[in-house]
Amino acid sequence: MNPTDCDELHEMLLRLGIATLLGAILGIDRDLHRKPAGIRVLALVSMGAAAISMMSVIVMPGDETHPGDGVLRTVQGVLSGIGFLGAGVIIRAQGKDEVHGLTTAASIWVTAILGMICGLGQWRLALCAFGLASGILLVGRWVELQVLRYAPAPESLPPMISTLKRINETEFPDD
Repeated sequence: MNPTDCDELHEMLLRLGIATLLGAILGIDRDLHRKPAGIRVLALVSMGAAAISMMSVIVMPGDETHPGDGVLRTVQGVLSGIGFLGAGVIIRAQGKDEVHGLTTAASIWVTAILGMICGLGQWRLALCAFGLASGILLVGRWVELQVLRYAPAPESLPPMISTLKRINETEFPDD
């Protein structure tokens, strides 16, 4: 085995490994909250996105810093596909104005992006995005609870706003 082949193998394993690890760590939050997409799903999404990003860099002509148009097409395709996966975990409760699974869908989407960033070897960007995503998932729930605790209930809003809200809901029920 050629030493450069060994270096390439190590680089591939590093990119895939870090993408898998970051996805899995984000998945811990989803598992702790008993959500459908947890450690395994997000680790697979991130690793798969990294692998497809790496493949697009490998097969496109040019050097790694300017891999060409193929990377952008790969990114577009992965994000479109991940949108369908995320849509599968979004549930609208029948007869209620409640939608569940949005955070899980968003975490799947971000995990794919983390995987692509790792696949392209952009470590600082991956770690910054991972830190922010982790912070959003860990601290965001507390912030949401505080906002809901102090926000006025819809029935306590002035009549004009409540009426407009009801009209909007009847005209655009899927929003």
